[in-house]
Amino acid sequence: MTMRVMKARTIADDLVDFLANNHGCLARVHSTFHHAVNLLIRQDELITLTNQGEIAPMGCMVDGNDIFKQYLRPGDEVILDMDRIVAANGAFSVYLCEAQVWKSEILADLDPRPLDELEQTTHQLTEWLGQQPALGLLPLLAPLTNQGANILQPDNNIYSRYIANDLKDFTDAMLASDWELALSITDRLLGFGMGSTPSCDDFLAANLLVLSLVERLNPGFYPWVGGFCNTVANKAERSTTLISLNMLRHAGNGKMSRSHQRLVQTCLFGDTGDLKHLANQVLQHGATSGGDFLLGLVCALNWYRNSKMDHSKEGEEAWVESMQSQPVSIL
Repeated sequence: MTMRVMKARTIADDLVDFLANNHGCLARVHSTFHHAVNLLIRQDELITLTNQGEIAPMGCMVDGNDIFKQYLRPGDEVILDMDRIVAANGAFSVYLCEAQVWKSEILADLDPRPLDELEQTTHQLTEWLGQQPALGLLPLLAPLTNQGANILQPDNNIYSRYIANDLKDFTDAMLASDWELALSITDRLLGFGMGSTPSCDDFLAANLLVLSLVERLNPGFYPWVGGFCNTVANKAERSTTLISLNMLRHAGNGKMSRSHQRLVQTCLFGDTGDLKHLANQVLQHGATSGGDFLLGLVCALNWYRNSKMDHSKEGEEAWVESMQSQPVSIL
């Protein structure tokens, strides 16, 4: 058998760290697709190799246009080393030495957008999303963003209508800062939908990603976020697919695939990226995954803006109250 030799073009920094500390680690093929393969390490963590689409956390982008199913099947063993990844059956290897390292975690040391800009950006994204085909959870855009009543017709998209009330309850609980209620509602959302990343998991991933960034941007204001993200990931262990579980874990740690990363940075930090172009890149993911993520993103951005406004009002009221309590000096 002739070994197919590939070269890595880009590798995620968290994968670099893992390989540096786990020389000769044995992995097993979890799942294969035409242009991607997931390798299982430890008990429930995945490494993703792909030659199309984009790089993800714990992932690697390789050259070529090969179909991975030609070389690997679920259960096959793969040896991981610092400079290469080699199939135990001798079918292929990936050389890592010259790969560019990609930072998988969204940077939170940039200047966040002012609230008025955040509101405008969220409105632009919501408006654009409303013009896209209403697939997956997107028929729920209007009610979940409080732009109008449920627009679903009786004979249209039973799939979204089934989960509509639960998603509405979740977004309302978040807007009301009732994170305990929101967390309990995730029991009804996790794992709902079809595919390797069910629709509601994509929706939740956007929320966890924004929450993790907001916590770092505002130290001390959201002490519940870490526990919230960890609890959702723990629940996901028994409620959804392994691929989705890894996505939710990464999101709770401020990590997401590159196009998602760029879009969120543009929304929150005023990055120079073109908002609609980046949103369209995300929309192309999977059958409905991209749209489901975008719906979660606009809901999470709405929550963040409202939360910041509430904090500002509380600060103003506290200032007024302190001034009123000051003794009056009569000259």
